[in-house]
Amino acid sequence: MLRRNIKFYPIFFGIFVIFLIITRFLNDSKTFAVSVTPESIQQQSSITENLQQPSTYSDDDAERVLREQRLKISAELSRYNVSAGEELYLEAGGRPVRTVLVSAWRSGSTFLGEILNAVPGNFYHYEPLHKFKKIQIRGPPQSDSALKLLKNMLNCNYQDMNDYFEFGRLHSYQLTHNTRLWENCVAKRELCLDANFTSRFCKLFPFHSMKLVRMRLKLMEDILRDKDFPNLKAVLLVRDPRGVLQSRQHAYWCRPAPDCWDPARVCGDLVSDYRAAQDLQERFPGRVTWLRYEDLALDYSTQTRRLFRFLGLDVSAAVQEFLDSHTNQQDSYIYSTYRVTSEVPFKWKKALSFEFVSHVQDACVEAMELWGYRPAHNRSHMQSEDFVPIGPYQVTL
Repeated sequence: MLRRNIKFYPIFFGIFVIFLIITRFLNDSKTFAVSVTPESIQQQSSITENLQQPSTYSDDDAERVLREQRLKISAELSRYNVSAGEELYLEAGGRPVRTVLVSAWRSGSTFLGEILNAVPGNFYHYEPLHKFKKIQIRGPPQSDSALKLLKNMLNCNYQDMNDYFEFGRLHSYQLTHNTRLWENCVAKRELCLDANFTSRFCKLFPFHSMKLVRMRLKLMEDILRDKDFPNLKAVLLVRDPRGVLQSRQHAYWCRPAPDCWDPARVCGDLVSDYRAAQDLQERFPGRVTWLRYEDLALDYSTQTRRLFRFLGLDVSAAVQEFLDSHTNQQDSYIYSTYRVTSEVPFKWKKALSFEFVSHVQDACVEAMELWGYRPAHNRSHMQSEDFVPIGPYQVTL
């Protein structure tokens, strides 16, 4: 009899433990609803980091960082083919060389953005429109505040940007991509959350780049015709919608957002960007260009040199080093730029079902035709090594 009862002890104990867990969960749920997602983990990690960082800094700290950064920029430029003097420095009343990269989520913009950031003496405005979350800005009313923010940022005016700094406080990746700023924030995070310091720091740099994935190209007209930015150039980066959606299916935040997951909207933006490229190149000759992610991935050296010629930049040793180190490795992390890039563009051929691909192609006939993306006819055709999904295209006036 005793042995029989002993057999039931583990069962009773297990039930008791489960009861305690459920009770604890229900009690906690009354005051706080926990959502364990990558975003919440990242937010909590960022918040914890912030709590561990010194909360104050002195004016002497800021002045020391600014002095040291001037020396670093001078050292970087000593190995770069740039002859311009003070005319490229906002701090001295000049105008920096500005490049704005316009793209969409999971279209290769992080990779291209970091290529541009490898330019010596570059200040990187990384995705400043995060506060708009999971929407595409196509016009008013969102475009009014978005364009105001972008213009202020391009002029290194960070005053009245509480939303921007609050987002950076909770999401460190908004700052970490700006490597030259971030290296000064590791010990004193509050420096990079201070509008006055960030404005002064930004004005030290002769080259500025900005990456946008939440605003469509047509809205760049307002910035291109602004007298404050006569030398600013816009670069449009597009990607095969099948590859875009294959990549986005790994992003947990994407599917609830129609602007991110609906093929009709994704391809509507590709058509809109094509029309905008036609219009803007006519009205602002020499200031707008475009490229496909697939072309960049398959021949990054040629495409980078072509792009840099358009931008009036040299491919420095630092840029070449970045290209070599980021195109000969593989990393499974979804946001990593360390990839064998030639293998990435056509991953969708094996990863997606033909049923889904057919659905995308039906919604994207015009976009695919404009940008030179060839349709797959059936499953075997899609997965065939002989099927090359990209063909020639031309953005004509």
